[in-house]
Amino acid sequence: MVQVMLVNQEFLFQNAFRKMVDDINECQLVGVAESGVEAMDMMSRLRPKVVFADVLLGLENGIQLCAKIKEKFPDTMVYLLSNYCNFNLIRESMQAGIADFLLKPLSRCKLSTLLTECYQEKITIADSMEEELFTAVEKRDYQKACTTSNQLIDRMFVNDDTDQRKQNLEAVAEALFRLVPVLDQEQIRYYLKKYELTTKTVNKKPLCYLWLTQIITSVFRQLCIVKYTHMNQAFQYIEKNLREEISLTELSEQAGISNGYLSRIFKKYYHISVVDYIHLRKLHMAKYYMISTEMNISDIAFMMGYSEAGYFCKIFKKYEGMTPSAYLNLIVKEK
Repeated sequence: MVQVMLVNQEFLFQNAFRKMVDDINECQLVGVAESGVEAMDMMSRLRPKVVFADVLLGLENGIQLCAKIKEKFPDTMVYLLSNYCNFNLIRESMQAGIADFLLKPLSRCKLSTLLTECYQEKITIADSMEEELFTAVEKRDYQKACTTSNQLIDRMFVNDDTDQRKQNLEAVAEALFRLVPVLDQEQIRYYLKKYELTTKTVNKKPLCYLWLTQIITSVFRQLCIVKYTHMNQAFQYIEKNLREEISLTELSEQAGISNGYLSRIFKKYYHISVVDYIHLRKLHMAKYYMISTEMNISDIAFMMGYSEAGYFCKIFKKYEGMTPSAYLNLIVKEK
């Protein structure tokens, strides 16, 4: 749904604009402001994706208002409306970062084209990332699925407000659990409740990464134990002993199979080795402590069963593409 806001003081134009937006699929007029102050207040509360603003708002300058909107909400598409046109107006509009200068009266066809393009662009981005994620799961590529999920969240933080992001993430989680053939609707509801998406999580990108990674981990685990039920013991052992060193032999004993057979199962259902999977699960927990506590990197390394902080940093960079310190800097920047 593309949310639209109008900044205009003409009652007749407001009504005509509202009717035109109502007739366009997947578009909603969420607010009509008649002044710059009212417009900025609505922007903060409603976070519309598209704004149409008049060049003249009584004694206020519509171009200056549009520039202020673009400065504070850079991802918002802003269109300027005017009864007349000249070169200076167009130049000022472009300098303010306005998407286009539109002459009034605004036709139904023109408005429909602009808003439909906004909707299709948003959906295309989301759909392509979701499709890539589901494909990675179907191909049993665990690391690819986790990487793609992070990219999907990046897109959501750019394109969606908090409510939309929560709704979209919950929809993705439900769709992922539906990839497990043995789960019925009641079981899916159980998992969605177990991994409930809180307000705190949905507002913090690093926490969203960890949340969706946990969903993916659970889905991969369910897909694996559908075929190999004895693997459930191995997964339980890993989760209970993430703070310890875990050997292939220990896991094999838990699953009641040979080392070689265990390795082949992981290669088939995860596209990575047992050791890779254990490191990724340890790093997932380590990132949680980095985000939610004030613990230093050395303490976190020892807590996760790494005897040397230097080795932990090496492992972290291998799988995450950056050092733990760089990751902490990203978290600070997000805050």
